[in-house]
Amino acid sequence: MSHDAPERALERARARATAARGAGEYAEADRFAALDQVPGDELLRLHGWAFLEVDPSGIRSTRRFGAPITLLRRGLLRLLVQYNAQLVSQQTHFNLRLLDEVARLHGRVARLEQLAAKRDQR
Repeated sequence: MSHDAPERALERARARATAARGAGEYAEADRFAALDQVPGDELLRLHGWAFLEVDPSGIRSTRRFGAPITLLRRGLLRLLVQYNAQLVSQQTHFNLRLLDEVARLHGRVARLEQLAAKRDQR
């Protein structure tokens, strides 16, 4: 073993796995391709961001005499609570549908990359 063994360990492991796959040792692993469709960390993070939350304490005025403006804004929020709830609900629904589509496309790209990698190995 050379002194750079840890730095090249991943590279050597990938090369051995590629050779083993070429020899047919991982034939049954292809049956588990559906597991690759699980969203990655980035999709899980986006899922958390898809849900909207309105924090009423963030409604304030930063002007010099902003207290009356803050009271007016919070009063409007209270008067329009149903309207705002509907908007937040619709936007959250849209965000989740969009995230579903992104996850579907993410899985499709992963499958296409696997097919391309298989073709390149031949």
